[in-house]
Amino acid sequence: MKLPLLSLQFCRPGLSFVIALLLFMTLLMPVAVQAIGPGTGGSKIRVSDERVGPYILLVATSPLPVTVGQMSVWVRVTDIHTNQLRRDAIVTIRATPREGGETLMAEASHKNAGNDYDYVAHFEVQSTGQWDVTVSVTGEPGQAEVAFTETVTQGLSLGLLLSLAIPFIVLAIVVGIYLWRRSAAGAQDS
Repeated sequence: MKLPLLSLQFCRPGLSFVIALLLFMTLLMPVAVQAIGPGTGGSKIRVSDERVGPYILLVATSPLPVTVGQMSVWVRVTDIHTNQLRRDAIVTIRATPREGGETLMAEASHKNAGNDYDYVAHFEVQSTGQWDVTVSVTGEPGQAEVAFTETVTQGLSLGLLLSLAIPFIVLAIVVGIYLWRRSAAGAQDS
C-alpha cells in the first residue's frame, strides 16, 4: 500500500522533476561561513599544556585546516606556581611566512576570545605555505615564548566545488527525465 503523501505519481509528470531539481539545487547553494574563533571549523592544539618559563601554555589554531583568509590563534596562560589562570598577561603573536613576506603581529585579547581567561588573536592570512608562529607571554611572573609551524592551504575553490557537483547534477537530470517519461507513459496507458 502506497501512502499518497509519499508518492510522486499524483503530481503532474514535470512537477515531480521540478520539485526534485529545486530541492537538489538548494543543497548546492553556498552558505556563508566565517571562522572567527577556536572551535569554528575545528581547531588544532599546537602547544599542549607545555611548561615554558613561569607559565603553562596551551595554544591552538583554527579553523582546521587553516586556509587563506582568517586564522585565529588561541592561548591559555596558567601560572606554574599557583596553577591559576593568568588574566593579566600580555600575549603577542607573530606569524611569518617561510617563503618570505610580511610578518603579521597582533596582541591577543580576552575580547576576541569571548571570555576572561583565554586570549585570541585573529590574522588575515593572504598566502599559502608554511608559517612560523611565535607566541610571547609577558606578565608579573616573567616572560615566555613558544613557536610552532602552521601550514596554510588554499582551501576549496569554486571550480573544485563545481567539478565535484557536476556528476550529481547530471545524475539528477537523468533520474528526473526517467521519472518524467515513466509517468508520461503511465498517463498515456490509462
